[in-house]
Amino acid sequence: MRLEENVTWQQSRTMTEELLGRLLPITPENIAALDGREGVYVVTYEGRELGFGLWSGSNPKVIYVGISKPNSSRHFESGNTGTSTLRRSLGALLQHQLELTAVPRCQDPLDNDRYSNYSFDQDSEERLSDWMAKNFQIAFLPVEEEKAQAVRLAMIDYNAPIFNFQNNPANKYGAEIKVYRKKCAEEARMADLKVASVCN
Repeated sequence: MRLEENVTWQQSRTMTEELLGRLLPITPENIAALDGREGVYVVTYEGRELGFGLWSGSNPKVIYVGISKPNSSRHFESGNTGTSTLRRSLGALLQHQLELTAVPRCQDPLDNDRYSNYSFDQDSEERLSDWMAKNFQIAFLPVEEEKAQAVRLAMIDYNAPIFNFQNNPANKYGAEIKVYRKKCAEEARMADLKVASVCN
């Protein structure tokens, strides 16, 4: 497909349909491939556990749109929640179901984001990754680097994926997800205070 500077609604629809037609499972090989490619990728879901009306209809729903970068695989690998907004949001929604324990992403007191960009303990990270592998799929669209951001924004505008917060005014669930994330951030802060009190 020839893409102009401004991606049209019809082009976004065509690209979405194309991607939904060639989804791949979350495997080490497939997620590693994202790191070395130039383009845009989508993450899809078609279960019922997340709610938010995602299960309505028969097709998988696009829940995240990203640009492929050397570290795109981090979203799907254990131990990377502190650097992945997708993992933090998903983990916040599944925290009780998967019994995830939020912790600071690091112990550096100079890191002002170590609570808001929380992580999970090792066992929790593994459970979250396992859930993603069982419930998510991905698809990749080759796009020239200079056009990737325009394509990403157009795909976000068309699909309103729940885990894209920026440039996504049609995401009616973003505010609710952020509430769950704040609860995890507070839990991470309290875990840090508990450790500090034991050490003292």
